[in-house]
Amino acid sequence: MKKNPFGWQLLLYLWVGPITLLCLPLALLAKWTGGGYHLHTGVLEIWGGWVGRWLDRGIPLLGAVNAITIGHIVAGISPQHLHNSRVHERVHVAQFEQWGFLFPLVYLLAGIKARLRGGSLYWDNPYEIEARAKAAAKDQHVT
Repeated sequence: MKKNPFGWQLLLYLWVGPITLLCLPLALLAKWTGGGYHLHTGVLEIWGGWVGRWLDRGIPLLGAVNAITIGHIVAGISPQHLHNSRVHERVHVAQFEQWGFLFPLVYLLAGIKARLRGGSLYWDNPYEIEARAKAAAKDQHVT
């Protein structure tokens, strides 16, 4: 994630805050059911427990996922899944910072548009395409 001056970063946290706060109890739910959480690069990462099992079983519209971004929270099946998807999910954090609490609606509308064109709500969603492309570019630089 790009470093921003403190004041600007604070505004971004506030802009995304309603979504982040709504999902904050997931950290305690994960911890109480055998998972955990920690802060990593300004993002609360949550894994395992009931939350991890829920992601592994599948969520509405998306199916099973390794990790999902909700504001400044990333929930994953396990710490390893969070590590493996960190670049991808940080792109979604940046998208949340761009659109704020409106991002879930913007994301859904983009997915519906992709679906109406004959594509997939998820795979052909431009926000997912951007995240996959940036993660792939990062992988090419590592190898």
